[in-house]
Amino acid sequence: MFYVDSQRTVTRRDSSLIVYKRNFQSGEERLDFDTMSTARCQSNIRLTSECGASFSMRPKGSVQRELVTMMFESMLDSVVQSWEVIVQQKTEESSPNMEFGKTVSELTFTGKKKKPNAKSSKTKKSRSKLELLDSQVDPMQQSWWSLPDEKAVIRFRNGNVYEGNISMKCMHGEGRFQWSDGTVYLNVRHGFGLREYCAISGYKGEWDKYIRDGKGLMIWPNRDFYRGDWKNGVMSGYGLYIWDAHYNNTMSLPSINAYRGSWEKGQRNGYGILNLGLGLGSHYKGEFKNNKKHGVGKFITNNGLILQEKYLFHDDNIGTMSFDNQEEKTAPQNLKHTQSQEPFKFDICDSTVGLMYHIEQALKNIDKRQEIRANIISEYIENNKTLEMDVAGVARKEDIQCQQSKVYNFDYIIDFEKISLRKSLRCYETDLRNIYYKYATICNTKEINFTPVLIRLYLWQLYFDCNVHEKGLTLAEIDVIFHQNPLWLARSPHNPFEKIYFWQFIHSLILVASKLYAKRQLPGKKPDTILANAFRTFMDNDVLLSAGRRKGRFTNGYGAHIPLNGLYGLYRKLGEPHTIRTFLKAIRHPPHYAHLSQPDIVEAPDEYLPLGRNVYIFGDKMAYITDNKVQYENEEMSEARQLMLFNFGNLSSKTVIKIFARIFPQLCEKDTIMNLDINITFLEFFEAFVICAEESIRVKDEEMLWREKFSLNDTIDVQSSPTEHSAKKK
Repeated sequence: MFYVDSQRTVTRRDSSLIVYKRNFQSGEERLDFDTMSTARCQSNIRLTSECGASFSMRPKGSVQRELVTMMFESMLDSVVQSWEVIVQQKTEESSPNMEFGKTVSELTFTGKKKKPNAKSSKTKKSRSKLELLDSQVDPMQQSWWSLPDEKAVIRFRNGNVYEGNISMKCMHGEGRFQWSDGTVYLNVRHGFGLREYCAISGYKGEWDKYIRDGKGLMIWPNRDFYRGDWKNGVMSGYGLYIWDAHYNNTMSLPSINAYRGSWEKGQRNGYGILNLGLGLGSHYKGEFKNNKKHGVGKFITNNGLILQEKYLFHDDNIGTMSFDNQEEKTAPQNLKHTQSQEPFKFDICDSTVGLMYHIEQALKNIDKRQEIRANIISEYIENNKTLEMDVAGVARKEDIQCQQSKVYNFDYIIDFEKISLRKSLRCYETDLRNIYYKYATICNTKEINFTPVLIRLYLWQLYFDCNVHEKGLTLAEIDVIFHQNPLWLARSPHNPFEKIYFWQFIHSLILVASKLYAKRQLPGKKPDTILANAFRTFMDNDVLLSAGRRKGRFTNGYGAHIPLNGLYGLYRKLGEPHTIRTFLKAIRHPPHYAHLSQPDIVEAPDEYLPLGRNVYIFGDKMAYITDNKVQYENEEMSEARQLMLFNFGNLSSKTVIKIFARIFPQLCEKDTIMNLDINITFLEFFEAFVICAEESIRVKDEEMLWREKFSLNDTIDVQSSPTEHSAKKK
């Protein structure tokens, strides 16, 4: 047990902080600061029981720690008078008795009830060395901040008495310390603290007189994880619960079985979101009652099919999908099914995927071209009055025939497009799944043992590898088009950390293929199509050839070690998305702002440059971990400092534009700037930011070399000037 709490003193006097030690040989009393105990903090004195327990079972520390321990052990006789061990059973359960679902079909399971704890023994006895060694746990299987080694009563030679928990031979945890003058201190679980129940289970958060109350984080022995509100020792309020949470420590987002929402007395009650953890995006948003799905809700299937009804669930059972007015009144009593049903099984390439949206968009583009053609013909007729009758008659005849042909074949074209596109998805399904997994783990250096989920940042990297910029399409344009369809459930258009499930990944690829390769005219004879041909062309020419290239800086080390959350915050301050022009304006003031000076370049000291890496620890929030324990506070930006990229001030605007031209070839044409208002996503900002940083460092180092060279030349001139002067006199 390792608990850090706010301390409370029952009685304390100033005189209690001075401890006198009697010299039994001379009969004199003197101040002894070495044996003083304080009520302000926990004692760090290491203690050993009378049984002489061996320190060999303790986890190895540093050489200095070993020497200090050995020296202290030799001094125990002059400090401790007696040590009595209290044998007592642990009375607090390591975790509450909880019932939460984790299967797809039932989504509930019954937790095993724990046997009642035996009554604690109040007898006190000294343990022998053999008994202590037999009861010791292998130190390699538990951390040094483990449970209390024992509970003991320790009497010091100066009259002080301690009764409470001992961890690693230190007074640690709950306990009572009484000074010889009667002052009493109680080491109470109140406020913020951490308590470990076993090597893999513990609670960190707020306490109220030994009860978990307030904000806190709990990990159970079965690896279940909860972070949120507590009341009277149970989950109440808002919180996140994850079943079977693994310590991830990679940049891959895990597919988690989790619940986010309202809790009441340890059960799910109210609105919440339940992720089923299948790696395909199936989840439920809606109402819960007594830990079960109940009432209004929306269920998203593995391929994006949306089921939404007023009485979608009743006591965890799917209800009927439609009601009339009479049935609605009695729906809650009749919704529950008498027989258990198998969970829904959906296929990514079945008829419910929603391919019709892509076909409709492609046909709209064709219709626009035909409208332009019709307007041109009408304008030509107006400009040639002499041929009005003849030309108009022919044009109307052709137009009628065209319209009849379109009406006759329109449904046939749509059906054939859907069948062809579905077959294309089937053909590339294995490749698509491999590419999805490759980019979901593209920043990892080691294998993972869970199902990863792609995020938008890694999807951008795929398109960057496929050179979509060189084809005139930007990542921001792709995001906007994808976000326009609400059925694709994009929460925000440009958030780099948003989850992209496999069915959303498929829709995004079809969208990009349509923008790059879809025909702007009706297809010819079979097997000619609009979308299916475009998708096959995109897969064969771009995706299969370019996937895994790791183009740019992000996947080549920089993305793992540059704090992504901090850099994303800087990006958002400039705008999400923002333009290249905005990026340039954040480096220096415009030339006509002569009254504003350029800030000097700031070099942060090494202690403010933490070395770490981006990882997902628990859950789906990216974190940046460092070995340095120093907390770094963000300096508030003053009103005068509006240039958020002023440290790139040693770079010319022309240099920065050339850097962006490597990412956006359409930015410049023959050394002529075509458009500075191109929107950039976070990945493109990251790429330009890193290249600018590298170039800025190179320019600064080059300037330093030139300064050293000129300084050396000036020194040589000064040293040689007296000789030259005397030579001239001769």
